[in-house]
Amino acid sequence: MRIHNPGERKMREEIESSFRILMVDESEADAAKVFRQLREAGMRLAAERVQTEEELAKALHEFIPDIILSEYSLPMLDYRMTLKLVQAIRPGTPVIVMSGPLQEEDAGACVRSGAESFISKLNPLMLPSTIVAAVEARKPLSRLTARQVQVMRLVASGYRTHEVAEALKLSAKTVESHRHQLMRKLGLERSACLIRYAIRVGFAPILSPASLME
Repeated sequence: MRIHNPGERKMREEIESSFRILMVDESEADAAKVFRQLREAGMRLAAERVQTEEELAKALHEFIPDIILSEYSLPMLDYRMTLKLVQAIRPGTPVIVMSGPLQEEDAGACVRSGAESFISKLNPLMLPSTIVAAVEARKPLSRLTARQVQVMRLVASGYRTHEVAEALKLSAKTVESHRHQLMRKLGLERSACLIRYAIRVGFAPILSPASLME
């Protein structure tokens, strides 16, 4: 099929890229169906399924997924715990909640908690493009150093320069330097844009700077 629209061509090229997808689901059949649908949409992927907190933590360390598809609630693991583990082990990795029909307020709560999106298992047509958009939005993060990510998360959580400096044991001048460099790498001009970007890529607010050093 010939694609004349440049935007459609770019989306097709991105969909045909390779993705590492981790699914949090107790149903092997449901996971296999989702993986099959993604491959039928033209996606190349390495895929694994987990259903417990221990399995998820192990996969985050060893499988290193590009994206996580999480069931809303499982007997041993729900999406909130999935988000918590991702933030602790591999922050910035997008989590898409997939489930059967939910109340609108429940679907909205998923996004407010830090999930990329909610997609019904009964209507997964938007899943490929949602995965591509989520991964694409996070690509600029690869340009940042680990220290710059720490500074970004603290600044986006409302910490002032001197508070960031104290938390990271840096001088205020060094913190400002990191801030300017990371905003340049991300193509952002104002702190408000940095906050919106941090929310967009799923970084939860930092309540205690010490958690960044663990």
